[in-house]
Amino acid sequence: MKKALSVTNKTDGVVLHGNLYCDENSTRGLILLLHGMSEHKERYEYAIGKLNEAGYAVLSTDERGHGESAVVKGYFGEKNGWLLNVEDQYALYKAAKEIIDLPLIVLGHSMGTLVSRSFIKRHDDEVTKVVLTGCPSNNKAVNVAIGLCNIIKTFKGEKYRSPLLNKLCFGAFNSKIPNPKTDYDWLSVNEENVRRYIADDDCGYTFTVSGFKDMFGGMKDVYGLEGWAPKNKALPIRFFSGSDDPCMTNLDGLKEAVEILKKQGYADVDYKTYPGYRHEILNEDIRDDVIADIVTFLDA
Repeated sequence: MKKALSVTNKTDGVVLHGNLYCDENSTRGLILLLHGMSEHKERYEYAIGKLNEAGYAVLSTDERGHGESAVVKGYFGEKNGWLLNVEDQYALYKAAKEIIDLPLIVLGHSMGTLVSRSFIKRHDDEVTKVVLTGCPSNNKAVNVAIGLCNIIKTFKGEKYRSPLLNKLCFGAFNSKIPNPKTDYDWLSVNEENVRRYIADDDCGYTFTVSGFKDMFGGMKDVYGLEGWAPKNKALPIRFFSGSDDPCMTNLDGLKEAVEILKKQGYADVDYKTYPGYRHEILNEDIRDDVIADIVTFLDA
């Protein structure tokens, strides 16, 4: 069963959309699936099908500025957009919970790993497990990036799409790819996956200046040590990443993400990498192996 859900944010009236996938076999948990930057919920339907087969219901959402939820693509909101997005995901989860009341699992990819960690920072007492794929490493220049966003915003406006910001964020991602054929080869060794991404009008767009600023603020929210007060310190958290994912920067970047959560008090945090694979491991040639590893973690 695929059921469309929507909620309206009371602060600014934005309508957020999601799809709930479940059937009579969905008894093991409810997975809140949070996609990455400049993409949408439908890109995960293969993984969702496998998770359904394993007995899990899945709520796949379009976050603010994405897919059906986009008023403006790559734009979270006029004020506190990042946190509004986090609370929108919570509201969509509550709507799904009224239909199927199962233990909550959070699964985030790429930017969705940042949203996921902002989510558990505020609601970890309602979460049973967390899966994070394609995690971006901590950007040490995040305050400089936010300052640059403010300067560009002053002269160009909050909804301006800055080629400079886009290049600073993604310009180096293809640099370690031998003989890249497209600007997006860093996503995957699976060329068909890259082609589908490029052909999709709801993928690959440049964020607004405001969207970049909100995302950088989200990075500070999860990598900073302030504001964390875990209620569920036993919460199991697992990172899964391709070893050649430039978004991770390097293995040290992934290890730092793990250690930050351990410093917050979470005792059960670990990671697994897949040699030779890149960013979108849920759409890579080994996606069945990755999903099987995720299910093994969830079933434990």
